[in-house]
Amino acid sequence: MNRYNYTVIGTAATVSILKVDNMPETGKSTPVYEGSICEYENGGMGLNICAALGTLGLSIYPVLTYADIRQKEFLHNYIKEFGMPVDGIMDPPQNSYGTTIMIQDSCKNHMTLITDYSHRLASSLFFDIQEIKDSFLCDSDCIILTAPLPRNSEVIIRAITRSKKTLALSMRKDSNAFPHNMLEQALKYSTFIFGNEIEMDYIEEEFNLSSFLDLFSSPFLEYIIVTRGGRGNSVFFRNADGKIDEIKTVAVEPEKGGMFSVGAGDAFVSGFMYGYAKKYSIQDCALLGSTLSSFVLEDEGSITNLPTEDVLLDRFAKWRNK
Repeated sequence: MNRYNYTVIGTAATVSILKVDNMPETGKSTPVYEGSICEYENGGMGLNICAALGTLGLSIYPVLTYADIRQKEFLHNYIKEFGMPVDGIMDPPQNSYGTTIMIQDSCKNHMTLITDYSHRLASSLFFDIQEIKDSFLCDSDCIILTAPLPRNSEVIIRAITRSKKTLALSMRKDSNAFPHNMLEQALKYSTFIFGNEIEMDYIEEEFNLSSFLDLFSSPFLEYIIVTRGGRGNSVFFRNADGKIDEIKTVAVEPEKGGMFSVGAGDAFVSGFMYGYAKKYSIQDCALLGSTLSSFVLEDEGSITNLPTEDVLLDRFAKWRNK
């Protein structure tokens, strides 16, 4: 029996959220009404998923890089607090201060700016290439891959395919983190593919597909999960006749707070994969994903309002019985 439910591969980040009425336009000043680039939350796709699954009681092996040295003490202490191994955490150079700036408008749409990004590119020597040891992967039931540091993409995809482990891919529209040939390999090897509508459109354009459902030509792929914000979610899968079916689930509404969208997508992936580990039906997995997202939507910060397992299941049961 494997020691870990999931190995989570990706990045952690410091995130500063700047709130504006309308998104910036060329030639027009954009007042920032709340937030500061001097203040930050701890987040990043990889950390968000590790934190959510760990809070729900699953055993997680984090394989994370990060670019802001200010995060070092928090990240190592946080991982240790959950009893997760720390040997998969790769620290940046001491003079690294790359951070993420989220610009959020009054409709809760957000734009992402990643500073010092040139240091993360495959052509840069600023960061070392992370060694992806077989031990990071072999004792886990499944791998969850989020957008990696671009410099690590090739070694990560190579290690995943070598491991022959089930792969859940959490998409991001980032051609540096997922260069064309690396993304192609990840998509072909994935059992689960998570993405929003923009990311699915990107896949269609990048690979000249008539529909993202063409990805089901891969023998590994079982589920494509598409999130649509307040309009709910869809899970596409092959039915017993070999045809592609769709299950739709509602968007669970927050019970308090003001719809903070940063990190909600990562929470959905986490809730879904929690359900999968606990052997819920796929429809229930999707509802669990939406339920976990509803907690993240309630408060600022992507890991500040994560529920315990009992709290999650209580809200899940209310929506399941509607």
